[in-house]
Amino acid sequence: MAVRPITIIGHKALHQPTKKVRDVTDEIRTLVDDMFDTMEAAEGVGLAANQVGVPLRCSWVGREDGTFFEIINPEILEKSGPVTLDEGCLSVPDQFEKTPRFHKVKVKYQDRTGAWHELEAEGRLAHVLQHEIGHLDGQVFVELLSNLKRGLIREKMVKLQKTLKRREAERE
Repeated sequence: MAVRPITIIGHKALHQPTKKVRDVTDEIRTLVDDMFDTMEAAEGVGLAANQVGVPLRCSWVGREDGTFFEIINPEILEKSGPVTLDEGCLSVPDQFEKTPRFHKVKVKYQDRTGAWHELEAEGRLAHVLQHEIGHLDGQVFVELLSNLKRGLIREKMVKLQKTLKRREAERE
């Protein structure tokens, strides 16, 4: 297993829909395992493949009890009960905002064996599922915020990207 670099908002992989996984192969299982290690190292509650630069429909989702499960080719079948909850993202470091989502969702997805599942979730789990599936659809949570909040976060992320590039150049 390996920890992979996490992409920061503005990276093109985060803003394009991901591709369906045709077959759940050993290569996909290795990707999913690497994603888990990456998420765990970053202390996240979820991670989508495009957050590590891979444009495939794979993600990890954290439950309220601290356990995690992978979702491959997820699709939201139903959603109800608009709700606004605090949300953050590993690709938008140190930024948290109240974000509109739905309280309850029904999701269809595959696991690492290729088996299909349906899950009805509410509360925090529903929120994490929507966040991660949003990533796979090419959406970062800040896109659901007001123009003002989105602009303020964008400015902070541009500064962060410049700092990261400068550090990378200094290492070379």
